[in-house]
Amino acid sequence: MSYQTSTSISRYILPSTKPFKRLWLRWRAIRFPWRKRYFIGMDLEGNTFWEFRDRLVAYRPRRIMDFRGGVHNLVNYSEFKVDPQWHQWLRATRVEPPSIQELQDEVTRQKIMVERARLADERWAKAGTLLKKPSEKEVRKLEASARATEASDGSLIGKIQEMERQKERVVEKVGRETTVQDMEERLKVEREKREKGRPSGPSEEFQPAAWTPQAGERAEKQNAS
Repeated sequence: MSYQTSTSISRYILPSTKPFKRLWLRWRAIRFPWRKRYFIGMDLEGNTFWEFRDRLVAYRPRRIMDFRGGVHNLVNYSEFKVDPQWHQWLRATRVEPPSIQELQDEVTRQKIMVERARLADERWAKAGTLLKKPSEKEVRKLEASARATEASDGSLIGKIQEMERQKERVVEKVGRETTVQDMEERLKVEREKREKGRPSGPSEEFQPAAWTPQAGERAEKQNAS
């Protein structure tokens, strides 16, 4: 982009800039062949943006930002902010630098958005909630329904608890009689069988029976003929 004329560069200088500094910035924007650093534009805070030649990459100039007052340290670091438009230009994701008018339009747009959000919040507050307070009749109906549900749930829970207790008693009784007494008797009988050398299980007493072959249907037909 060429910055040879004063008309084009004036779009990137704040109107509140002093005349002498304005002239100096216009002079610094002219791209003489011997000049290594060129003025590009300003933001609304008075920070200036520059391009200068890179010795390593000649086809792509480097872009920097000079902070207002020329002093930038850890104390006043939070005071300086870069607009998104200028940030895009610094990162070389934007070709044309933003003008003063564009930055002012962006500030106006943000104010309009804030005002619209405030009006929307007010309309939302005036509209109220969609949940209406129930009438006394509805409250009594809900309370009666809650009491009926509580009573039914209570009786049902009582029946379930009684069934669980009966089940525990049955399991306890069967477990005591089967596990303790019957199992001891069974183990005693099995132990005596082993000591006497007798089989202790039904599989040990099994003996295979004799097998007798039977004539097939073909042999019977031959004998009959």
